[in-house]
Amino acid sequence: MVKLSKRLQAVADLTQPWRRIADIGSDHAHLPLYLREQNKIDFAVCGEVIPGPYEIAAAHVKNSAYSADLVVRLADGLQAIQQDDQVECAVIAGMGGMLITQILERGHQELSWLKGLVLQPNQNVDVVRKWLAEHNWQITAENLVFDEGHYYQMMAAQPSKTPTTYTDLQLLMGPAMLQMPAVPADFTHYWQFKLTQKQAILQQLQNASEPPADKISQMAKEVDLIKEGLNATNRSANH
Repeated sequence: MVKLSKRLQAVADLTQPWRRIADIGSDHAHLPLYLREQNKIDFAVCGEVIPGPYEIAAAHVKNSAYSADLVVRLADGLQAIQQDDQVECAVIAGMGGMLITQILERGHQELSWLKGLVLQPNQNVDVVRKWLAEHNWQITAENLVFDEGHYYQMMAAQPSKTPTTYTDLQLLMGPAMLQMPAVPADFTHYWQFKLTQKQAILQQLQNASEPPADKISQMAKEVDLIKEGLNATNRSANH
C-alpha cells in the first residue's frame, strides 16, 4: 500500500474529480500508484525526463498490480502526454515555479487537450498564478501545508473562456485561499512567519547607512499586502 507524504497527499486531493491524469516529473510514480490503488483514477501517464528516475518509476509500476493502467514515458514535460491517452488533468509538483511555467509554455498543444491542472511550485508561486491568469486558466482550489520542515503551496486550475485578472494580494497569497470561509492553520502560520521575516528585512534596509529607496518601497508593499491578507482571512474565520 502506497503512503504519501502530507505534501503529496494534499496534491492528490486536488486531482479530484479527474479520472485520467498525467504526473509530470513523476519520480517514483508514488502519486499515480496511490490514486489508482485508492480507485480515484482509472489511468495515468507517469512522465520523467531523466533516465534514472524514469527507470525507477517504470520498475515501481511494473511491480504493482496496476501496470495495465499506468504508462511510464521518458519525455520532456507535457510531451509525455499523447492525445489518444485522453488525459483530463496534468499534475506538475515539486519543482520551482519558473520551471513549471516553462513546462506549461512548451506544452501549448498538450494543454489544449486538458480540463485541469494541479500545480505545486516549491517557490515563485506568484509567478505560476500570474502565468495561469495570463493564459486563460482560472484557479479553482488551493491549499498550503507544512510537511517535514517546509511550507508548500498548491493549486488546481481549469481553462477559462474569459481572461482572469488577479490583484497583487491574490497573486501573493492565492485567490482561492483568500475566499475560504476558514483558511488552514498552516496558511496562517506561514504568512505570520513571512510577515515577521519581511518586517525584519525592512528594518535592516531602513537602518542602512544609504537606505535603498526602491527596495524599501517594495518590501513595505509586501509587508502591507501580507497584513491585509491575514486581516481578511482572520475576519472570515471569525464570522
